Amino acid sequence: MTREGGSSYIESRLCRLLGNPIVYQLIVLLETGGPLAPNRLAKLTGRHVSTVSIHLAKLRAADVMRYDTAGKETRYWLKHKAEMKGLLRMLEKVVDASAKFE
Repeated sequence: MTREGGSSYIESRLCRLLGNPIVYQLIVLLETGGPLAPNRLAKLTGRHVSTVSIHLAKLRAADVMRYDTAGKETRYWLKHKAEMKGLLRMLEKVVDASAKFE
């Protein structure tokens, strides 16, 4: 895909997902400690497993998440962990820089 075409749509979709505080929290948890099961993520975020599962499905659809099922347990991890770590650090820098101008 060209930068002008489909990838800009995918990038904007990912930005919309990261704008959700629950999704952002899941990404941070998986960046620092994946793979994790939905029940563990629910416990860490203080959310219901069903809520976490809905957001994990959105992240899978955005192709940033991978999963593996062993028996009844499904564990999730980031597809591009190093790149996501870089994105999270960049977002922190933008927020810090913005705070200096307030």
